Amino acid sequence: MLCTQSNQVGKLMPAQRLTEANILGYQLDRIVELGSAVPHYEVRGPETGSALASFSDRHSAEQFIVMRELGRLPARAGTPAY
Repeated sequence: MLCTQSNQVGKLMPAQRLTEANILGYQLDRIVELGSAVPHYEVRGPETGSALASFSDRHSAEQFIVMRELGRLPARAGTPAY
């Protein structure tokens, strides 16, 4: 899983951005830079819409969203940890 921080996402290369999904409020965009046939995926946060991370494949981007939301759930007493 390749993950780059959002400060590396703002390249000056012309790119085509296509929103592919809205998962739990997070926007998942496919970015195809001109001159490159390989897309990467960018995750934007639900609160501000700012870029949180960029991934080389969609599965990793979706996994990031799910794991981030699971990390926000409070642990309940009596819930078994598997």
